[in-house]
Amino acid sequence: MAAIELTVCRLCARSRPDLWQTLARLRADHPGKLRVVELDCMAACDDVPAIMIDFDYFPRVTPQQLIELVQSRLREVKVE
Repeated sequence: MAAIELTVCRLCARSRPDLWQTLARLRADHPGKLRVVELDCMAACDDVPAIMIDFDYFPRVTPQQLIELVQSRLREVKVE
């Protein structure tokens, strides 16, 4: 079971190659610790790219912010 769940809008994430590449890198860097869920729509068009980590919502996330958020959350759940 993954330590954290990362939810993204499939269309919005794939329209941002830098964010999509960051997601792929995070999956590779944290196998089994990160579950990425792609929704058809998060109803967050004004906040693209928006993500959710578990139940926490983060609007207008840059790739660097995404990396920092995931690493911080993994530390919180004591998964390294």
